[in-house]
Amino acid sequence: MVSEGSWKDYGLSISSKRVSFSIFKNAAEKAIYNISKNFKPSNKNLKYLITDRNGKILNNAYDLEILLKKTNWKKL
Repeated sequence: MVSEGSWKDYGLSISSKRVSFSIFKNAAEKAIYNISKNFKPSNKNLKYLITDRNGKILNNAYDLEILLKKTNWKKL
């Protein structure tokens, strides 16, 4: 999506609780979306998440492949 021009940039962050792939529309702003893997989720469906810049959960699943397949990327 970066090469298509839909996203300006992306980044990775790693901590002891989660790994996140962040998507930026403009390099100077907060990430518009985060795709995260929680290492110790409170619920198995919260293992993989897509959240917006405010932290609202847009989509979640127990498997990354399922999360990516069920996400409508055109709507995001």
